Amino acid sequence: MDAPAELSREVAGFTAYLRHDHDFGVGQAETHEALRAAELIGIADERRLRHAWRLVYSASREEAARFDRAFDAFFRAPRGVPQPPPPARRPRTRPGATKDAPPRPGEGGDAATRWMALRARYSPGVARTPPPSIDAEGLERMLAVADRLVARTRLAQARRWRPDPRGKRVDLRRTVRASVATGGEPLALRRSDHPLRYARFVLLIDGSRSMAQHAAPMLRFAHALCRRTRRARAFVFSTALREITDALRDPRAPSTGLPPLDDAWGGGTRIGANLEAFTRGPYARLVRADTIVVIFSDGLDVGDLDALERALRALRGRAAAVVWLHPQAGTPGFAPESGGMRRALPFLSALLPAAADDDLAALPDALARALA
Repeated sequence: MDAPAELSREVAGFTAYLRHDHDFGVGQAETHEALRAAELIGIADERRLRHAWRLVYSASREEAARFDRAFDAFFRAPRGVPQPPPPARRPRTRPGATKDAPPRPGEGGDAATRWMALRARYSPGVARTPPPSIDAEGLERMLAVADRLVARTRLAQARRWRPDPRGKRVDLRRTVRASVATGGEPLALRRSDHPLRYARFVLLIDGSRSMAQHAAPMLRFAHALCRRTRRARAFVFSTALREITDALRDPRAPSTGLPPLDDAWGGGTRIGANLEAFTRGPYARLVRADTIVVIFSDGLDVGDLDALERALRALRGRAAAVVWLHPQAGTPGFAPESGGMRRALPFLSALLPAAADDDLAALPDALARALA
């Protein structure tokens, strides 16, 4: 189970528990605010998170006094003793709402164990995770895929004129020079044109904890693409953004590995914040009319979804295409239902799978169709 999704489910369950069993007037808005608080504060420090959530969920002093008991009952078993459920209340059913009450604390496992496991698996704060490695197995295939991708994505015309037998301009200098061999008769006109330039690529790779298990094929592909063209730049992000282009261009990367990435790898999920930092910082100049932006992520962002939308709108306005690679997009029955993916879809040129080398091998053809 991936950790951001698990956190979302736990917080939604806690909101429902407060509403049904403790008569709090809370709902979806409070769930979203609680997730944002967890994103900003992290859940490693329970005391700070408890204080933040008390402000989110409590509308009165009386509710604030009851909040701690509800928090302990749902997430913890003080002193290791499971808490009995509070007295049954008649749930207040809203129009269209389900009448099924959420699981009570203690069901499906000890509440304290559940809280500690969740805390260990997900924290949006900075993580000190070893940098990922690049698997050399399958690298030759990815190099061939990169060659094909570069060859199939020629976009903007170059400024300079180049010799072209079917060009739209007659090259007088070359025509006169060639006529010397035929006694000054220009028997064959020499032509030139502005050739199409190869596309630029910007790869933005989600290195959060939920994506680490899916990243190996994408890192191998990014390594191959950066080796095959100087017009590719690669970045990873978790709670911060970092460029890894130079490391990926090194042919020894599969054996030497990547440098320490600190808070750009293995931490929390801040997709919108990092993409917005990319569009507003010095890297924004990399995105032009001949740039293809490739985002590799599961779209599980518990941060500011408005920031994600702003960033994608900016990228789509500048780039030739914005392509989202999702590790589950090729799974039967897949639907982009997370909040982040729903916000992203209107700005995407294509949503494609990227769970394995076979998915990435199909990328050149898929991109060519998206650009047609």
